[in-house]
Amino acid sequence: MANDVDVKSIMSISSKSEGSTAPLTRTKLRNAPLHERCSISDMVKIKEAFQEAYRNKMLPNEFRNLLRTLLNVEYDDDEFKILFLKINTSREGEIDWDELVSHLLLGYFLNDPENQRASLQLPIMGLPTIMRSQHRHPISRICFCPDVAKDRSTDNLTGNYITASRDGMINWWSLDMTLLRTAFSSSPHLKVRTTWVTDMVCMPDVNIIVTSSTERDLRFYDCTAKTFTLKIVITSWEYMICTMYYHFDKDPNEKCTLICGDVGGNVRVLQFSPIKRGPFRNQAGRALIQLRHIDLQRRPQLLAEMRLTELKRVHTEWVRQVSYYASLHCIVSCATCPDSLLMCDLAGSKTHNMFRLDKGIHCFVFDEEAHVLVTGGPDCVVRVWNPFVPSKASAALHGHHAGIVAVLLQNRGTVVYSISRDRVIKVWDVQGQACVQNIFFQTYIDIPAQVGERTPISCVYNKATRELILGAIKIAILVLDEQINPHHTDGFTHSRAIAKILYNPLFKVIITAGMDSIIINWDPVTGKRNVLIRDAHTRLLHGELIPVEITAACFDPGNQLLLTGARNGTLKVWNFNTGVCLKEMTIEHMCEVTNCFWVEGRILAVGWNRHVTEFEEGGTTRTGKSWETRHSDDVLAAAARHPVTLATSSYNSELIFWKLETGQPYRRFSCTEPMLRIKMQYSKRAASPHTSTGPASHRGSSMLRRPSAGGARESVIDAASAMEKARARRVSTVSLPARAQLMRQLAVHAMIFLQTRPVHMRVASLMVSLENGQVQCWSDHPAGGIQGSFQGIHTAGDYVSAFATDVENNYLFTGTTVGYIKVWLMTNYLTHEKVHISMPKLRLKFPFLWRDRIEGRAKRCVRDQPLPLLLNSYRAHLRCVTSLAYVDHLELLFSGSSDYSVRAWRVSGEYVGTLGSFVPWSLDTTRFPPDVYKVASFTTFKVWRGGWVSRYVPGQVEIDKLRDITELELRTRTFGAPPPPPLLGHYFTLPARPERQPPIQLDDSLQTIPPVFPSTHGVYSAGKTPPNSRTGARHAP
Repeated sequence: MANDVDVKSIMSISSKSEGSTAPLTRTKLRNAPLHERCSISDMVKIKEAFQEAYRNKMLPNEFRNLLRTLLNVEYDDDEFKILFLKINTSREGEIDWDELVSHLLLGYFLNDPENQRASLQLPIMGLPTIMRSQHRHPISRICFCPDVAKDRSTDNLTGNYITASRDGMINWWSLDMTLLRTAFSSSPHLKVRTTWVTDMVCMPDVNIIVTSSTERDLRFYDCTAKTFTLKIVITSWEYMICTMYYHFDKDPNEKCTLICGDVGGNVRVLQFSPIKRGPFRNQAGRALIQLRHIDLQRRPQLLAEMRLTELKRVHTEWVRQVSYYASLHCIVSCATCPDSLLMCDLAGSKTHNMFRLDKGIHCFVFDEEAHVLVTGGPDCVVRVWNPFVPSKASAALHGHHAGIVAVLLQNRGTVVYSISRDRVIKVWDVQGQACVQNIFFQTYIDIPAQVGERTPISCVYNKATRELILGAIKIAILVLDEQINPHHTDGFTHSRAIAKILYNPLFKVIITAGMDSIIINWDPVTGKRNVLIRDAHTRLLHGELIPVEITAACFDPGNQLLLTGARNGTLKVWNFNTGVCLKEMTIEHMCEVTNCFWVEGRILAVGWNRHVTEFEEGGTTRTGKSWETRHSDDVLAAAARHPVTLATSSYNSELIFWKLETGQPYRRFSCTEPMLRIKMQYSKRAASPHTSTGPASHRGSSMLRRPSAGGARESVIDAASAMEKARARRVSTVSLPARAQLMRQLAVHAMIFLQTRPVHMRVASLMVSLENGQVQCWSDHPAGGIQGSFQGIHTAGDYVSAFATDVENNYLFTGTTVGYIKVWLMTNYLTHEKVHISMPKLRLKFPFLWRDRIEGRAKRCVRDQPLPLLLNSYRAHLRCVTSLAYVDHLELLFSGSSDYSVRAWRVSGEYVGTLGSFVPWSLDTTRFPPDVYKVASFTTFKVWRGGWVSRYVPGQVEIDKLRDITELELRTRTFGAPPPPPLLGHYFTLPARPERQPPIQLDDSLQTIPPVFPSTHGVYSAGKTPPNSRTGARHAP
C-alpha cells in the first residue's frame, strides 16, 4: 500500500489547486481525464475509500460510484470500461491503490511539456560526408563569408566558405563545397622562410580577408573581383595574435569592429568606418600601407581611418576566442585561466562582467535574443549562463570525457551542440538539462578519424542550411537537426520505416511500430500521441545498447497486451497503455522474426529459422519449443485463422498449412506452380527442428537471393542501412523478362485470412501476394487448394506488399511497393453464396467507379478481370507501403510506408492527415499529401477530390455564358433587372457644393479714378491738383 508520501508526490506533479475541484452545482463532467480532476484532498479521500474497501480493492461498479460521488465525474459505459482496463494492469477485474497511483503518474507524465516536446528525429542524421581539404597542411580556420547586399544585409544562403591552413594557403568553396579558387598569404618581408598562419577572418562588407601569423603581424588582403592583393600590413605586435572576430552593422554610420586576442591575454580592437571602404579604398599611388603596432598607438595620423583600442592583461593565458555581443555593445573574450570569460564594453566602465572558473573556458557561444551564454572548457563540462549573472552557471551538463573545443546553439538557445577533443559530438536539451542523444539512440556520434585524429578541429555552422562544416586534415559535413519543408511533406510518424500498424478495438487506439525500435500509441480521431516506448528491442554491441528494428507485432486474444518481434530474434510482451515490458523471449540469436501470433494460451513466431516456434503464454522460459522444419528457406510471410489454421510461406515459394491445435502440417504447395500436388512426407528425420546447421548455412545454397541476404545482419540503425533494409526485400521496381520469371521461384511477401469465410474446399479464404504482382486465393480446407488469382498491380515490377480487410471481409485493401493503395470488393468472389450488390451505392461511396473520358492505367489493367471488382486505386506514398490497418466504425484506412509516415485515408480515398504531423488535421476536412501531389496521376487526383475532375479539353470552344441575352439588352446595355440605385454606390457620390460667395461690390461714386503722379521735387500738398489733371484743364483759360 502506498503511504501519504505517495499522495503528495503525485500532486506535486499536478498543476491543480489545493482545494477540491468538484463544482458546487450538481452538473457532472462527462468523460474528464482522471488525473486532471484530482486534488490533494480528493486523493486523500480516495485513499481512505480504498483502505475501507474489501481487501483494499474495488470492483468496477464500486470505483465508478466513487468517482461519481467524490469527483463529480460521470463516464459513459465504453469510456469507463477503457479507463478501468487501463488502470487494472494486473487484469484481475479489481483495482487497488497502487494501480491507481501508477495510472495518475502516467497521466501527469503525458501532460508534461518536456514529454510533449520530445521528438523522434535524430539531431544528427546519418554519417558525415568526408572530402579532401585540398590543403597540404591541416586547416587552422574555416569561416563563412556571406554576400552583402546594398542595404548591408546578409543572407546565409548566398556566399562562400573559406578555409586557411597554417602554411598560408587559402581556399574558397561554394555552398555545395566545390573548390572555386586558391590564394596564398605570405609575409612581404620574408623571402625564403615561411611563417604559420594562426587565424583568419573575413570582412564581407569591405571584401577584405585578414590573416594573423607567428610573425606578430596582421595582413589585410583585398578580394574584390576575385583578386588577392595585400593592402595593409600591421607588424611588430607585442604578442602573436591567435584569434580574431569581425562585426559590422547594417547602419553604415556605425563603426566596424575587428577584435583580436593574443597569447599575452590582451584584447585589441580595431575600428573603422565602412563608408567608401574606409582605409581599404583604392587610392592612386597608395598600393601597400605598412606600419607598426606602435605607430597606431603613438602616431594614429599614419592611418587616420582606423582607431586602435587596447584592453591589456584581461587574462593571464592565451585568449582562446573573442566575439562581439551586439545588443549590449560588449566585447567577449575567454581563456583557460581562472579569469575565464570577460564581457565588457570598449571603455570598460558601463559593463564589466568576469566569469570565473578554475580551469578556464576554451570556447563559448551566445544567443542575443534569448540572452543565453553557453561555455565549454578543459573540465569537460558544458555550462549554461545568464549573461547578467556571472557568479554561477544556470546549468552544468556533464558527459564528455575530453576537453570541449567548440559549442553551437540552435532553436533560440534551447539546443546545444558540443564538440570535444576526442572527436565526440553531443546534443543537449537546455530546458531538460539532459543529453538528447542519451534519450534517443546513442550516447555520442564519432567524427571519423580521417578528419583528424590528433589535429585541432575548426568548425563553422550555417544557420540557413543547418550544416556543420568541420575542418582538420580533411573536411566533414554534418547536417544538424534537418528541418522539415512543409511544401514537401506533412512530417513523419517515425524516424525510420514503418514495420507494423495495428488497430485495437478495445481501447480504440492505433499502435505503430517502426524500424527505429519505437512503439507509439495514437488516438485515431485526433492524431494525438498517447504513449511512446523507445528502444523497445536492443542488443549489446561493444558495451553499448543498440536499438534493433521491430519486424512483427500483434495483440493478444483479449486485445489488452502487445507482442512484438525484432530482427535479432527477440519477442517482447508489452502493456501498450503504460509502456511496461512484461515478458521477453527469443526464437534464435540474430534470426529475424517475420511474423508472430497470439492464440489462446500460446505464442507462435516464425522467421528466418524456417520453422514455427511456440511459447507458453504464462511460461517463464525465454526459449520455446520448435515445430517441424518443413521449409527449406526463410519464412517471409504467415497468417493465422483462429482456431483452425496457420499458413506459412517462404522465400522459395513454399506454402504450408498447419493445424493450430496440434502443430501438424497437413498440406504443402508451391505458389510458383499452384496446381502441383506435393505429397506430405511424415518421418522422424523431418520432424527434427535442428536438421540444419543454422540459417546462415542455407543462405549461400541458392543463387537467386533477396538483396538483404548474405553475411551477418547488423542491427545498427543509421540512415543508409535503415533505408536499404526497409526497401531491400519489399521494393522491386525492375521488371524481369518473362523467361527469367519462369526460371526462378516466386517469393511470397504478404498473406491474410478472410476470417468470416467458411472452411470449404471451394471457398477461397487465404490471400497470398507473389513477387510477380499476382494475388493468389487459396482454400485452407484439406481437400482445397488454389481457387483463383487476380492481378493486384498496374505497374511493371510492382507487387502487393501489405493486406488489410474489414470486419465483415467485404473489402480487401492492398498496398504495393510503389505506394499505391487498391480496394477490392470480395463479395461474391470465390464463394459459394451469391449476394446482390448495389452498384449505385458503391459509386456514391467510391468516386473511382465514376466513368472517365479516358481511362487510367488502373482501370485499363482490370478490363479483362471482372472479379474481384476494383473499387478504388490511388497513390498514397512515394515509397513502399509496408502495413495497412482499417478502422471500421470510423471508415478510416491507415497506411504505413518506408517513407517514415503513417497516413489516414477515408475509405473513398480522400487524404485526412499524417500521424505525428505538425499540420493539424480533423476527420471532417481533407487535403492533398504534399509529396505525392507533385507526381500524382489524374486518377489519383480524381479520388482525392471526391470524384470532381476538370472537364476542360484543350482546343474546345468555350461555352457562351451570355447566350440568353437579347439583342435589345446588348444594344441598350440593360442585362436583366436594373441595379438598385445609386448605380455607383456610396463610394462615388459627388462632394457637396461650396457656399455661395457674395458678389464683389465696386465703388463707382467717382466719375473717374484720379491717377497718382510721382514727383521728383516733392509731393503735392493737400487740396492741390496737378496741372495736367482733367479738373485743372477744365478751369484753364
